[in-house]
Amino acid sequence: MKKYPPTAKELREWMDRKGLSNKDVAKALRLSDGRAVRFWTAKQEPRQIPYPSWYTLRHKFGK
Repeated sequence: MKKYPPTAKELREWMDRKGLSNKDVAKALRLSDGRAVRFWTAKQEPRQIPYPSWYTLRHKFGK
């Protein structure tokens, strides 16, 4: 993952490698539920994860 923040596909792959669900990511970012995370990992028209959120995830779960 050289590009920061990652694309939706890269984010999904990273979550799979770590064994994280949308709910786990939402909890780590103190979001109310996993709906926002679904937008970031969507296969059709995904939204890019905000850099501060990505930075927090990297800090909590590592590379």
